[in-house]
Amino acid sequence: MEIYKRYQKKEPKKFSWTYRIRYYDENGKKKPISKSGFKTSKEARIAGGIIELKYNQSGISEKENITFHDYAQSWIDTYKKDHISEHSYYIYSLIPTEIKNCFHETKLKDITKADYQNMITAYGKNHVRESVSKMNSRIKAIVQEAVDERIVYTNFTHNISIASKVASKDAGLKYIDEIEAKKLKTLCLQSLDMNSIGNYEIVFGLLTGCRIGEVSGLTWNNVHFKNKTVSIVNGYDYNGNNGFKDTKTESSNRTIRISDELLSILKKLKKQQRELFLKQGYRDIDNLVFRNGNHQIISDNAVNKSLTTKLRDKVKSKNIITFHGLRHTHASILISHGVDIAYVSQRLGHKNVAITLNIYSHLLQKAKSQQEEKAMEILQSELN
Repeated sequence: MEIYKRYQKKEPKKFSWTYRIRYYDENGKKKPISKSGFKTSKEARIAGGIIELKYNQSGISEKENITFHDYAQSWIDTYKKDHISEHSYYIYSLIPTEIKNCFHETKLKDITKADYQNMITAYGKNHVRESVSKMNSRIKAIVQEAVDERIVYTNFTHNISIASKVASKDAGLKYIDEIEAKKLKTLCLQSLDMNSIGNYEIVFGLLTGCRIGEVSGLTWNNVHFKNKTVSIVNGYDYNGNNGFKDTKTESSNRTIRISDELLSILKKLKKQQRELFLKQGYRDIDNLVFRNGNHQIISDNAVNKSLTTKLRDKVKSKNIITFHGLRHTHASILISHGVDIAYVSQRLGHKNVAITLNIYSHLLQKAKSQQEEKAMEILQSELN
């Protein structure tokens, strides 16, 4: 091991101490490892000694000098790319960019806990606490793998302070009330045609609680007019144009009952679609329900934009929701009218009732209060 002074180019009189170690890789090729920035030769020698000990005990990884953001990208490509949904992979793909914006070309092994805390603190200035926590959890898994590979010795993401200067959205903002839902449905029903397929989707989402991917992936084969049901068996990659994909979870595959009103709306759409496609000489081999007059499945962004415009300009709602908010609206209406939570859970395609209870706990608390009042009225009148 070599220990020497390294002078700064811009300020020749200033220097720091550096260690350099030469080792042989798996192919017998001699390679150097060095690190500078130590205030004293003793500090450099101790740090270099740790690396030498590591080399003697378990060898040195080829990734020893990998940057933080390159390691994160490599981990995501290896463990996530072909194992999670397109949307989830997109979320993970943002992580290396966040890391590079903060650490640039800093090597993973050179990141300290204080450095990482500064990154998370900066991230919290523009994101809600939940997002900050999720970001930390994902990066924690990445760094843990680096610990397992012996690139770093400890996981510097442990016991990090999670904070945010952005207020979390109130649960009430995620859905609209029943009066607003009626106004929205009426507004969409006024313009149901192939050029405004989003109106069909909004009504369908409102009356079924389906996710946007489930709506986009619905085929006419899975609309059962006689039984008054629809079967949810596919999602759809409307962003990557890769066609069908699996539903979010295994429990998302379900068959749900639909109202006579929605059956009539779907019959109207099928008639419009059949007549237009016949005129155009077009045949949809996928037999998709919500393919528009241009033979496209519109994106979630397009639907959300239309939904926002309607809620803001026509319904005059203070609660501007996304398509997923229609799912919460559907559930809230059923819960508020006393529909059994187990049925609501199955209808939404949740894995178990506990998930539903957790998501809609605030609504259930309100329903509980109403049920308590009803129970007291019964006990008061029937036992007197």
